[in-house]
Amino acid sequence: MDKRISKSFKAVFTNLYPNFNEDEVKKSEKYFNFIIENFPDRSEIIQLRVFFYLFSFEIRKIFIKDSKIPEFIKNLQSSNLSLLRKLGSGITALSGLSTARSLDGEGSVYKYLDYPVYKNTKIEKKDVSIPKSIEVAVIGSGSGGGVAANILNEKFEVGIFEKGSYGNGEINNETFGYHNFYDTNGIQQTRGYKVLLLAGKGIGGGTSINWTTSLRTPDKILSEWDTLTGQNNYFNSNEFKSCMDYICRELNVDIANNQIPQKEVKLAEGLKLNNLNYKIIPRNTVNHDCTESGFSTFGRYDESINSSNKIWFSEDKFNPENIFNDTNIQSLVISNGRATHIRVENSGTLYKVKVDKVILAAGSLNTPKILLDSGYKNKHLGQNLKLHPVSGVAGKFSEEQKPWAGTMQGIYSDDNLFLKDNYGYLLEGLPMHPSLFFPFFPNNQDKFDDFVESYNYWSGGIVLTSDTSSGSIINKNPQHLWDYNLNDSDHNNLLHGIENLVRANYLAGAEEIMVAASPTMHWKKSSNENIEDFINKIRAIKNEPFRILLGSAHQMGTARINPNPEQGVVGLDGKVHGLENVYIVDASTFPRCSGVNPMISIQSMSHFLMSKI
Repeated sequence: MDKRISKSFKAVFTNLYPNFNEDEVKKSEKYFNFIIENFPDRSEIIQLRVFFYLFSFEIRKIFIKDSKIPEFIKNLQSSNLSLLRKLGSGITALSGLSTARSLDGEGSVYKYLDYPVYKNTKIEKKDVSIPKSIEVAVIGSGSGGGVAANILNEKFEVGIFEKGSYGNGEINNETFGYHNFYDTNGIQQTRGYKVLLLAGKGIGGGTSINWTTSLRTPDKILSEWDTLTGQNNYFNSNEFKSCMDYICRELNVDIANNQIPQKEVKLAEGLKLNNLNYKIIPRNTVNHDCTESGFSTFGRYDESINSSNKIWFSEDKFNPENIFNDTNIQSLVISNGRATHIRVENSGTLYKVKVDKVILAAGSLNTPKILLDSGYKNKHLGQNLKLHPVSGVAGKFSEEQKPWAGTMQGIYSDDNLFLKDNYGYLLEGLPMHPSLFFPFFPNNQDKFDDFVESYNYWSGGIVLTSDTSSGSIINKNPQHLWDYNLNDSDHNNLLHGIENLVRANYLAGAEEIMVAASPTMHWKKSSNENIEDFINKIRAIKNEPFRILLGSAHQMGTARINPNPEQGVVGLDGKVHGLENVYIVDASTFPRCSGVNPMISIQSMSHFLMSKI
């Protein structure tokens, strides 16, 4: 079967990317095979394997000649049948990913680009000595865990247990970064609407690799958190806002740490011409010169970024011997309504650590898994998954953009954050490294040379949607999987945002505009297509799976706060209902999505809750 899959891959890939030489095709095939072997949802990959197997038989050429393969795949993407759209979308996205990533770190497409090339580096694994007991075990070292460890360390002996590694101080390429500092190699997707799930792992969690966007939780959302939990000025209180003030001071959050990067100048111009306001994004850095290379998101641990490991548990504040990296939490041992031990794995050895308190901060995708594996039951656990589903628009300009360079995000617009019933979207700039650009904006209709060589002239923007839609955990062994479906309200808000980005790019003088749909929607000035006709096509996109390509870097809500155990998983103090010594302090506690990039919201929530212990 593998030989037949290889034969089909070469037929498909060489017709989608005709300029790649034999060695480059082999390199891409190796990465494609890596995806096939490591894709978290095994059932989702079966269809692709069966297709490639059947596609290898010679009889296929009677119906689909090699030269017609790109057209055939586009027809799959456009099909009215969800199963065929899924197949076409998967082939295109995985082919694009296989051009931009490789097992040796240098994607096949790199040689055609004016893009920095860094070789695979190494991570030096630090040996740890797992203790027999610890007073407080903090599970996860990201936004919530870092703050919790900092506060509780003043009163208790605290250990931080993190399944990821330390950063290596190197400028890493994107393959190395995704494989080492993101869960599931950055390839896991939800079922249903197939949303790509990007979740950080490693010391510092997402704070060490995120885009440094530091937005406060809006008052309207804090008020809705109050409403959803039956409170009056609990979250929308001076106490909670004081926590946000403190977090922002400690992280040095300021717009002075940002400037509009070259890749977003046209976006800013276009938003203004489209009568939309934009603002400079405040960031948690100390780099007033804003001279980043654009690669901090791949695990460099840039010293200018005030990550959790730099601010909350640096060596001068926390005993480094109590940071247990590369240590995976299997479950809690629960007896008589309390956690007595945690089961952890390090370097292939299982340990049982006695604990007085457990603080879960493993993220909205992992915290429910740990509790479920521990035998804890609550009907809301692993439900109510919010994703801030994101899609994008790219514009090509006559001026060079360098879509990957400069500060990760420079500007945002919140004019439509509360578009309808307290829900809407943000518009933000998008840093586009090749493994975001080529899978999300594949273009198999134009000449390969013309498209690939134009990479540096494209710039991107995203619609970050506040979602009323929900997902849920659907399997927890061996890999926890998630289902998610986008409702009509969120779909309409998303399209509204895409329309505004298209208009902004058009008004700023874009020569071409692409929308991350499946198949890619592509407007060209040279085609004389009226921009309103193109926008009408966007408005007509149906709310069906595999019509829009979606991603998520913000997972929330899977163990939400509510004082009533019939309505939530944790109480108002963050303590898990029915467990007297287990708390949750990550984004899974949110009663609804944060509406904005959640780093400040998570850290403020953690500070608010942990200050009560």
